[in-house]
Amino acid sequence: MTTLTYPSAQFPGPPSVSVQIPDGWAPVRVPGTLLAARRAQSGGRFAPNVVVRGFTRSGDFTIGRALGELKAYVDERTDGEMDAPFSVEIEDVPFVGVNVSWTDEKVGDVVQAHLFAGARRGQVVDLIQVTGSVGGEQVSSDYETLQQLMQTVRVTR
Repeated sequence: MTTLTYPSAQFPGPPSVSVQIPDGWAPVRVPGTLLAARRAQSGGRFAPNVVVRGFTRSGDFTIGRALGELKAYVDERTDGEMDAPFSVEIEDVPFVGVNVSWTDEKVGDVVQAHLFAGARRGQVVDLIQVTGSVGGEQVSSDYETLQQLMQTVRVTR
């Protein structure tokens, strides 16, 4: 009889991810995420946040498909817009990034920055998606903080 183990060489676990959060932010548990954090004191306003999700997808999955799924989501939102994707390398890991925005009736303007990194392993692709969100009256100032935070993302295997 053979024993299979997870994680192992044949069934490796997901990549490790870390991010440095600014003072005043706190970790939060969010279903379906590897990690998440948000500004702790929001004063009843939209709290800027970051979530990191990890997926194992089929070997034919591409970042282009992930962008297509995101575009479909944004197109369903009021005033939904998606900027042109861009490439960025953070600590030797290539990411594809894209910014999206829409108008929420309760929050006002919502802006998200997304970073996607994928690693093909045989018949599967490990995908990491980092999403930072800001909204409401302080979109501009909170977005700058979010950009600095997202530069600290580290993905290791």
